Amino acid sequence: MSTSQKDKQRIARHVVYTILAAAIAWRLVSEVRPLVFPDRSGAWDNYTVTITGNVLRPGQYSVPPGTTHFEILKVAGVRPTSDISQFELARPITDNQQLQVGTMPNPVTLKREPNKLRVEFFLDTLSVIAPDGKARPVAEGMEINQGDRVVTREKSQAELSVSAFSHIDIDHSSELAADRIAAAEGGRLTTALFQKSGTVWYKIAYGAKTDLFKITTPLVNVTVGGGGADFTITINPGRTDVSTLDGMLLVERVAGSEAINLISGQSAAVYGDNRPFQVTSLGAGAAPAERFSFLTKGKTSFMTRRMPFNFVFCGVPTVYYFGSVQYQTGSFHLVRLPSETSVEEFAQGCTTLDQAFLFGGGGFVSSLVEQILDMRVSKFCVLEKDDIIRVAGALGGINNVDVDEKAAGYMHLSRGPQKLTNQQLSTFLKPTLSGLEDFKARQIKVLKAIFNEFSSKNTVLTALLAQQVLAHIQTNVSALEAMDEYGKFSEVKGWAFKEHSLPVRQGMRGGRAIADPILDSCKTLLQ
Repeated sequence: MSTSQKDKQRIARHVVYTILAAAIAWRLVSEVRPLVFPDRSGAWDNYTVTITGNVLRPGQYSVPPGTTHFEILKVAGVRPTSDISQFELARPITDNQQLQVGTMPNPVTLKREPNKLRVEFFLDTLSVIAPDGKARPVAEGMEINQGDRVVTREKSQAELSVSAFSHIDIDHSSELAADRIAAAEGGRLTTALFQKSGTVWYKIAYGAKTDLFKITTPLVNVTVGGGGADFTITINPGRTDVSTLDGMLLVERVAGSEAINLISGQSAAVYGDNRPFQVTSLGAGAAPAERFSFLTKGKTSFMTRRMPFNFVFCGVPTVYYFGSVQYQTGSFHLVRLPSETSVEEFAQGCTTLDQAFLFGGGGFVSSLVEQILDMRVSKFCVLEKDDIIRVAGALGGINNVDVDEKAAGYMHLSRGPQKLTNQQLSTFLKPTLSGLEDFKARQIKVLKAIFNEFSSKNTVLTALLAQQVLAHIQTNVSALEAMDEYGKFSEVKGWAFKEHSLPVRQGMRGGRAIADPILDSCKTLLQ
């Protein structure tokens, strides 16, 4: 077998085992539901439920006993203005039940976070000086606070982010201070920076009409107009140059004696001797990309080789996990997310994580988890009922599952590491076997066994099979991305599996259980 074929097989194994981990988690839902909400009908005939109101597909449905409100709403189709606040989504429907979905005055949306100034990447030495003059520890991802000064040295460069779409590249021997960060001024959220020296490339895109971005220099004030602008500011002794690659800027002398609108393709030279602005057209070599090419290459290499791969598993209706493959530390983190996790701080018209899924699927859930954990979460995977059967059957079972004494007696197996078929896995993960606490422990045992199989390369699958599995899974992970991630994964030895529960405060709100995330603890959970 060629090296290329072996690599493809390893990639396939990585993809399928990762999907199986989430599928196993989803399978738990169908086992937990009869214990928490036992069927009291005494019959196994289908139930009839009628759903009316503000849904995409109102009508009468015939469903098996144990079907939850979540599943009915998912089939009926939730609109952005559907009012599902009165439904306890994990509760099963009853026979001949009628469900009425109301209408909210405004659609469900993400609440916009104020802009934050962060260090994305830097080359060589970067200093961040607090207002009290003390140097702060510098790391990628750190937040720049109001009053901090960012200083690059002779051979260093740095990139800061202002929002999801706005970035600032700082050249060597430059200093930039954060005067105001998303400060409310006259009904607008103003971010104001003071550029004391050097060359800085600003790529500013406004996310809302209330945004305002300003830069002050010793000679000139610059305000970004319209929807944003792409421009550079270079400070030399007695002269400041402002060059607009795209967009429009308001350029004003600090003394207020002169002001112009600078549009795309124009550059203005501002002198300290008060001579009039000198406006010229940008030359062919004015693009700053070459100046910052080493920074761009360094950042790309860093993100490709060292940035964690973060994703969310949605095992509908009630199983949600956050996973993080951390290449730098050789650890795989799995965080259990309660379906009743409150998202009210981040979403308008939406209360819990399972509601969020109904409104926007895995993409909406990943956006909310990103804010709860303060980590980038761009990928998601959604598991439906048939996925576990198809994936587990393709793998032919899971090796080295640590079967405890109670489960071994029930299943007529020996205690200790065992290979479990998909049918045996279903039995092993029944909470009715010996209680919920044992069930939770067995869940982690299965996930660890899957992770160990995938990291030790004990199973070989074809790349074609992996592509077929991905094609039937709701995910935004492509086969090419899976190949890239596996390439990085295979370079790291001695992987560790680490499990976590989301730090929450359990409580009741509106007569139902709510898990309020403890945000300070959530944001430092994986540090």
